[in-house]
Amino acid sequence: MKVKCISNTSNSLSEKAAYPKNYHCDSVVIGQIYNVYSIGNWDNYMFYLLKVDHQDSDLDLDPVWFPYEWFEITEHKIPDSCYFNFIGEPMREQISTIVGYKEIVLNYDHHYGIIEREKEHLDLFYKMKASFDK
Repeated sequence: MKVKCISNTSNSLSEKAAYPKNYHCDSVVIGQIYNVYSIGNWDNYMFYLLKVDHQDSDLDLDPVWFPYEWFEITEHKIPDSCYFNFIGEPMREQISTIVGYKEIVLNYDHHYGIIEREKEHLDLFYKMKASFDK
C-alpha cells in the first residue's frame, strides 16, 4: 500500500488525532509517496506506520506512526504476507486493531520496541522493509 502526503500540519487533523494546535511535521513532505508498513487504530483513530527518508538527516526518521488524515491512498494493494490482529478494549489506549507485517501484528513487544527505538526491533523492521519494498 502506498500513500501520498497531502498535509503535515495539525490544522488538517480531527480532534481525535490528539495533536497539539499549530503542530507542523517537517519529516513528511507534501506530494511525497510513502510505503505503508502497518495500519493501526488507537482509540478509534487510524495511523500509518511509515519510514520517511528525508534529505535532512535530522528529519530522516526511523519508522513512525503518522495520522491517516495527512495522506491519500495511491495504491490500495497490501502485500499477501500481511497479518491482522484485533487486540480489543483492554489495550484500547495502546492499540486496538493492527494490520501489517507479522512481527508488528503478532508481537506487542516488537510494536512497542519500534516506538521506543530499540535497536533489536529497528533491525527487524529494516530487515522486513527490505523484502516489503521489493
